[in-house]
Amino acid sequence: MDSISHEDICPLCDDPIALSGDSSEHIIPNSIGGRRTIRGFICKDCNSRTGNSWDAEIWRQFSHVAMMHGVERDRGEPPSIQIHTVDGNRYLLLPNGNMTIEHPKFSAEEGENGTDIRISARDEREARRMVKQVVSKYPQLDPQTILGAMSANETPLESPVSLSSSFGGELAGRSMVKSAVALAATTGVDARACDSALRYLKDYSVTPSYAFFYVRDLVANRPDFHAINCVSVVGDPSRHTLLGYVEYFSMSRIVVILSEAYDGQPLSATYAFNPATGDHIDARIDLNLSDAELELVRTNNATTDESYRAALDAGFSIVYNRSQLRHWQRETDEAFERACKTMGIPRNGVVPSERAQEFSRLMVEYLGPMIERLVRR
Repeated sequence: MDSISHEDICPLCDDPIALSGDSSEHIIPNSIGGRRTIRGFICKDCNSRTGNSWDAEIWRQFSHVAMMHGVERDRGEPPSIQIHTVDGNRYLLLPNGNMTIEHPKFSAEEGENGTDIRISARDEREARRMVKQVVSKYPQLDPQTILGAMSANETPLESPVSLSSSFGGELAGRSMVKSAVALAATTGVDARACDSALRYLKDYSVTPSYAFFYVRDLVANRPDFHAINCVSVVGDPSRHTLLGYVEYFSMSRIVVILSEAYDGQPLSATYAFNPATGDHIDARIDLNLSDAELELVRTNNATTDESYRAALDAGFSIVYNRSQLRHWQRETDEAFERACKTMGIPRNGVVPSERAQEFSRLMVEYLGPMIERLVRR
């Protein structure tokens, strides 16, 4: 956690921050993995207001990516979110990366051999609750028989998931600019010195002080196998510029003009981490923009359709591979537990050497459906 030592004035409402009105502001929203916070930056009211609007929009835009990537945050698991397939079906994306039906389903048909009961539930607890309801309506049925006939099934989606690749806008843009101002404040810069950024944050009629930047990759040592969330600031008094850079999930990349009247000390600071684990990344951000590049930011021309698409493809590839890895881990863990249970071996026990072949056979049997799906792909 960072604190600032100058007279604490909230840069968003310009009121003094009383001790009782101070807040702990996440530099990058906790919803997408941010852990580092700063006090004495904005007041509680502004923290609440911008959190419920600006930062909430960040979660709305990145929630699918965050859930697929397995973001770890310090305020508990995120809620399940609704996703749509291209053919219009709706499912729930769970925090562990699995997808399930949006609502439980029940049907009963009378046949020659009795009542045919069909139940589709999202988990075992829900299934047991539905069975109780069924038995109350059909007392002739045995609940244990119904539960014993149930099994967990995984069915591949027949239609691709529809995901949005649109980032930014009035609310999310302000959240990202606020993150750059917050990081600058951790270096000792008075947030009010970020004049260009604050004009934008306070007045919705002001031209945004940021632009998406895909002219070149500003992360000099970009990770190959996991996404990166980062915010960086560089102050250059010789050019009177204080610039920021914000990137989420290796896809949404913006350069922020915090000030073009900067006369403080030279500074450089970066906060970067792996959103899946929260682990720090020693990222090197090159914010030494040329005059031509800075002009592209001013005029919001620092991207092309091709460069933007290339960054999205690379980012989604990382997120997809991470999602598949998590899926493999879940399937393998479940197969291991089932094999242990079948053989009567404790979860943390040791497989006897004379039963190793039997254990391997069970693992292959339980993992078979997933292996078949991969082969079909």
